[in-house]
Amino acid sequence: MEERLGEMSRALAAATHTASQLPGATDLDFYCSIDPGVQRSLRNATDELGQILLAMRAWISEASQAEPSMQDAEHVAAASTFTTAAGDLVDHLLERADVYLDEYAGRRVVPTTSRAAAAATPAQAASAAAPAGLLPSGPLPAHLVNAPIPPPQRLFTTKPDNASDRPWHRPLRFGKPHARVPLGWRDPAWDIAPGALVTGPYSVEGDARLNPYHVEIYATEVPASALAAPAPEAPEPLDLAHPAASTARCPFQWVQTASELAALQAHLAEDRVREIAVDLEHHNKHSYQGIVCLMQISTRYGDWIVDTLVDEVRENAERLNEVFTDPRKVLVLHGADHDVLWLQRDLGVYVTCLFDTYHATNVLNFAVHSLSFLLQRYTSFEADKRFQLADWRIRPLPNEMLFYARSDTHSLLYIYDRLREELLQQGGADAVREVFTRSKATASKVYAKEPWDAQGDSRSGWHTLWLRHGGDLARAAPQAKPVAQMGKEERLMRRLHQWRDALAREEDEGAHYVWSIQSLMHLVFRMPTTVEEVKRAVPASAALVRRRAADLARVIQAELDAYHADAHARGQDAQQQLATLVAPASDDLGEAVPVPAAVAETRLDADEAGAPRASVWEGVAPHAVPSARLFSGMLTTDGRGGVAGRPGKKRKSLFDPPAPHERGLPAVLQRIRGECADLLHRVFGGAPRAAEDEGGKAADAAEAPAAPAAPAAPAEAPDTPAAPAAEPASAAEPAAALADSDDEIVPVTKKARWTKDKKRARKAAPVADVAPFDYAGARSVLEAAPAPERAELLGARAPSAKKGGAPALKGAKRKNDMRSSNKSATFGRNV
Repeated sequence: MEERLGEMSRALAAATHTASQLPGATDLDFYCSIDPGVQRSLRNATDELGQILLAMRAWISEASQAEPSMQDAEHVAAASTFTTAAGDLVDHLLERADVYLDEYAGRRVVPTTSRAAAAATPAQAASAAAPAGLLPSGPLPAHLVNAPIPPPQRLFTTKPDNASDRPWHRPLRFGKPHARVPLGWRDPAWDIAPGALVTGPYSVEGDARLNPYHVEIYATEVPASALAAPAPEAPEPLDLAHPAASTARCPFQWVQTASELAALQAHLAEDRVREIAVDLEHHNKHSYQGIVCLMQISTRYGDWIVDTLVDEVRENAERLNEVFTDPRKVLVLHGADHDVLWLQRDLGVYVTCLFDTYHATNVLNFAVHSLSFLLQRYTSFEADKRFQLADWRIRPLPNEMLFYARSDTHSLLYIYDRLREELLQQGGADAVREVFTRSKATASKVYAKEPWDAQGDSRSGWHTLWLRHGGDLARAAPQAKPVAQMGKEERLMRRLHQWRDALAREEDEGAHYVWSIQSLMHLVFRMPTTVEEVKRAVPASAALVRRRAADLARVIQAELDAYHADAHARGQDAQQQLATLVAPASDDLGEAVPVPAAVAETRLDADEAGAPRASVWEGVAPHAVPSARLFSGMLTTDGRGGVAGRPGKKRKSLFDPPAPHERGLPAVLQRIRGECADLLHRVFGGAPRAAEDEGGKAADAAEAPAAPAAPAAPAEAPDTPAAPAAEPASAAEPAAALADSDDEIVPVTKKARWTKDKKRARKAAPVADVAPFDYAGARSVLEAAPAPERAELLGARAPSAKKGGAPALKGAKRKNDMRSSNKSATFGRNV
């Protein structure tokens, strides 16, 4: 590729240099006008370029390679379309070059094109075609996805253990080949909790240090054969019509007995076999933990498919540890995170020297990391990935499924060589070692049974399914809660999910096939509690659930009873908390101390009986007892803003000095009481103010303590009230302290407004007669005005009416007169 790009660059550089020396269109027209030969040569060159463009178009579009006609060439070479056609072709070629470079660099999936199919051999074309009897696209037929066959795991000698209370354990019955430490050895520094689980990308896993080959995996060195320069040799393509056919270079064998498995083991142990390609086909729909159905093995000398559903093969597959744990042999797998776990669980097989092609694509920075991409990139083979979902328990395998299974490992060693070739070119031996280092973490994984998720946060956990199918109830409370605080539907969903999980473990069946989540949610919202109601709510497809209808009804009733019990307990707790909040306070208010009568008379109000209160907490507050003395002694304001009955003028501002009789707290209180009484009089009406004042004075005189008589008011001021009575002794000190206070309250009145009655009266008032205008005696504006009036119109000053002269019409201003907005003489002045 690099050599081709260099040759193309050199050719384009020469062509570009020559094209830059060609004359322009104006120069060519000039030369053609003085020499007819130049015009003929130019026409011939144009025809040749048209032929080249047509050939390029046919090559790009993969059309017929027949020689184009001269008429087509002249049409393409027309002056108006030549530049456009050439530019379009060059742009298309550049775009195709970008696509090919992206495919070569791994940033784009290599598609299967008609050109590649045409260039391939008949055998390769047959292998790339769709399997016979299947649609080229769309889902697989139902008989290939969910075959109606009895579960084969019921015939196994070592049956799967699905119990959630027992951890997974499979002993090595045939020992530990290629061991560096004895079986069961643990480093004393390791702190491993019993039953410790690690959350993996798709399921839980055990602690990697529990792997019996953990020490051997990390102590294995990279074989020298893996660091040597590879010589990739493409394998022979498979025949779709006969996928089990053997060739001289690549024989094929179906392994289904213990003796055939032993023969395969003997071949893998040969010194010439240094790399082994392995792949598994798994089924997890009608098995709780899943089951390995096939194991594909390929070397550079043949292909094998091991039927792991045969019991004797399954019981003796552990003997392959003699080869799979050999540090001199490289096991090539793609995306082995699940494969190493399935090998441990069903076959008891471990891997030590692993080369995961998935990690190689990451080291090489490929944009796509799937095995189908690698097959397309290096072998131009497009794998039908629909068969990943096929039911691999079917026996015998249809040709299309056997073709797919064998194709997975048939070219995997060739891909391994091509990847090592690119790794050595880009990063040398260190890049290859990096892939082996990353693969060690994958090889050291340990299988562990996944318990029922009480939190429900896993992909198929109850809380995840509740948020997905619970509707508005789930969206209203998406956060996880304790069981006792859950709603009725959410709690029942959790319990039924746990019941379904236990039934699937017992029957060794997929949980979804035991009871679909849609049918389970239907039961959650209906909440049947009898056997008849449960059978009506459960569809006939869930046969296992219908057989357990009585047990399911008891589970639902028990969960509802537990929910109501928890709800009742929550209600009682709430009542207790509320009672605690509203309980009377037990604060210490101190001891009641008797108060002397003299102090009580001056500082405390006496009750009706006249006995002083011993404490402030006893009796009734004086302001809470209605009394006729509430407004006794209040003064009113007169219309001038002063206190009625007292001399003085109206205050105009709050900052005016107060009158002598307005100073002090008692005076302020008296003024406030007067204003309140005046306001109540205006609102509710009543006796005249004079009577009110007299009644208030009489009441004050009856209740107030004895005081020296005040001098009589002068006779010339009858409206002025008598001087206020002497202040009580209890208020003498506050009055003296506030004698100099300037804090005054000034009544503020609002501006009189027009009421509705005044407006109606104004509208109903008669309108004065207006003398009509004398249109006959009016002077026309066209007539000449008298001299005084002309002078006034021209701006002369006429005698005013105040000086005895007749008022004259004011003349209009001239345009050049200075106006208020012309002070800066912008528009000129009248000179």
